[in-house]
Amino acid sequence: MTTGRRLRFHHGGSGPRVEVETFAPPLPTGRQLLVRVSRSAVSAGSEMNFVRFGPQAYGITPRPDDNGYLIGYMTVGTVEAMGPDASGYTVGERVLTGGVHTSHWLVDPAAPSGHILPIPEGVSDDAAGFAMLGDVALHGVRRAALQIDGSVAVFGMGMVGQLTLQLARLSGSHPLIAVDLDDARLEMAKASGATHVINAGREDAVARIKAITDGKGAETIFHCTQVAGILQQLLEACGNRGRIVLTGSPPGTATIRLQEDLLRREITLTGIYESGMAEGHPYWPWTRERNRRASLRLMADGGLRMGHLLTHVVPLHPGPGHVRDDGTRQHGLAGRCVRLDASLASASQEIKPVRSAGSIRRLRRFAPISLLGDASVCHRYSSQRHISTKGNRRESA
Repeated sequence: MTTGRRLRFHHGGSGPRVEVETFAPPLPTGRQLLVRVSRSAVSAGSEMNFVRFGPQAYGITPRPDDNGYLIGYMTVGTVEAMGPDASGYTVGERVLTGGVHTSHWLVDPAAPSGHILPIPEGVSDDAAGFAMLGDVALHGVRRAALQIDGSVAVFGMGMVGQLTLQLARLSGSHPLIAVDLDDARLEMAKASGATHVINAGREDAVARIKAITDGKGAETIFHCTQVAGILQQLLEACGNRGRIVLTGSPPGTATIRLQEDLLRREITLTGIYESGMAEGHPYWPWTRERNRRASLRLMADGGLRMGHLLTHVVPLHPGPGHVRDDGTRQHGLAGRCVRLDASLASASQEIKPVRSAGSIRRLRRFAPISLLGDASVCHRYSSQRHISTKGNRRESA
């Protein structure tokens, strides 16, 4: 009998931790399909929200027990088995599903979580899993109603920020201004199409944006960070009657000058969460499935440039060169794809903080299972062994 493995996230009790547990993959019945997962995409910002603030920050109602939670965004794999009434797919076909971090995922098309799409030729397993974040970015760009030659600034150049910038480029926006604290990410933003980059740790981002836009401020600003407190800065950088789109879903609170900056200058704040977007309607036909299909198509035809954004594919083990964050800010995450296929560690091994002398384009630190970073990472699953991690925590933004 096949043994499956999946990540279980805990918060509370002894503190946040992640464990890998074994389970028996279920047999598909009716219209169900069993998918053997090869990649599981990570939205590190959302999953760090869970680690830092608990399940409620991830959109999950907390439970009184400490049995943990199965979370995740998108999985990529092949159809391994089909129920007797399943149709539309074939065994062995590559598919994108809305699964958690697991080696096997049962798709029930009749269930709300039954997302499944075929992966087009030309899209790698590594890239396909980020169609979910492409969906998030595309929804924000649609809500922004961008105009050709309208000025855009994107704060936060993780995967969602990079995809948002590229979609703004495809929409004809100009100039395209990328803002981050990390020079390596800003270099990647140039490859994504940024016409200007600003390191907000060294420069006055508001002043630079005003200078780039002839003193007017950006007509649209995308908030793609996990730091709620920068909202006031974004208001100052935004032009009169401009729009700020909160794509990054930052938790917490923000203090703003309500009358001076929001009301008198008639700035629009637009929240992005895609609640109730499973079905379209005449006023908004852009469902999540349509956005994911669009993201996959754009990846296939090169409109979305993914190669420079895929940081690394990591097996579930603390292999050579893996570095767990030590509380300082991580750099260069969202860069080259590093494939690590070393033998896996035992289930009882705990990941220890280590240092690595090597670097990849100023890649200084990255996390073994990507929970401690700000960029996008894939998990590569093995049917042989698994690990358990405990006490993973990062305090800095």
